[in-house]
Amino acid sequence: MAGTGTRAADDIVVRELHPLAYADARAALLDAFVDEGLAPPAVSPFGDMLVRTAPDLGHRADFYGEAEIFSFCSAQVSGRMIAEDVRNIALCPMTVALYTLPSQPRTVFLATRPPALKSPAGEFARALLRRITGRTADNAGLTQ
Repeated sequence: MAGTGTRAADDIVVRELHPLAYADARAALLDAFVDEGLAPPAVSPFGDMLVRTAPDLGHRADFYGEAEIFSFCSAQVSGRMIAEDVRNIALCPMTVALYTLPSQPRTVFLATRPPALKSPAGEFARALLRRITGRTADNAGLTQ
């Protein structure tokens, strides 16, 4: 069953997907990008980076079971945001983080940071992120 959206911080929205294996959630998320007509995202192996740098930097290596950040642009969203204010270039690309916690390997978390723009373009971007997370749950076969 898909969890509801919860707030991790003022500007981060987290959705829990469970029970679900990370690989299945990852495939469902990539399919959601395709479903939205978006180019494949750039993928950052965030969890691996933390594990690799832990000995040298002194932070824990076990924050996540798996963790990746998917960066993408939508020409429709970007065009609208830039038309409102050229400084909105700093809001691109948008990202979706996908991760598990060591204590909850069958719960996958989707985290987004929607733009805080109080404008039609901001709402358009937030709607896209909601659709991507919703499609991910649907693609994974989880009820909403």
